[in-house]
Amino acid sequence: MGKRTETRSAMVASAAQLLRERGVAGTSVAKVLQDSGGPRGSVGHHFPSGKTELISDAVQYAGATVTQVLEKALADKTPAAEVFAAICAYYRAQLVRTDFRAGCPVGAVAQEAYGDDVLRPVVRAVLDEWTDTLTRILINSGHEPAAATELAHLSVAAIEGAVLTARIHRTTAPLDAAEHHLTKLLA
Repeated sequence: MGKRTETRSAMVASAAQLLRERGVAGTSVAKVLQDSGGPRGSVGHHFPSGKTELISDAVQYAGATVTQVLEKALADKTPAAEVFAAICAYYRAQLVRTDFRAGCPVGAVAQEAYGDDVLRPVVRAVLDEWTDTLTRILINSGHEPAAATELAHLSVAAIEGAVLTARIHRTTAPLDAAEHHLTKLLA
């Protein structure tokens, strides 16, 4: 079981990395196999529905990674403004470290596969989970539930938009602006 699980996990992680740099169109099964070191036959074994299943699993993996961080912040009662600033700092560092190649894999799939009946619900579930967790963080920080929900949606939209714009302009200024203005609203 170990080797098979490791191969599958490596392929999913590789797909998530490729999505954040190349998007759905640029994330081929061949490239995932090359990056993960998986054998060619492993695709059909681990992902019988092919590339769509692999992309779906990569989105869920990337989404769960962020959700775990948000859940820890919720459990630690980290103030919402600090959580948002930390997310901005994370993406800022990733953008600079990768020369603005690495964005958000979930955002990449949302941009390219919004019309896909399989991938759209997966992306929606991840975004809803992030929004729900941010809403709870905001409520813990003293915001009323209705306002917390709106601020959580605004926060997710601001991060995704700032990352997208930062990549195009090759500057962290959009993230800096989002952090500067939103941390005031979230405090």
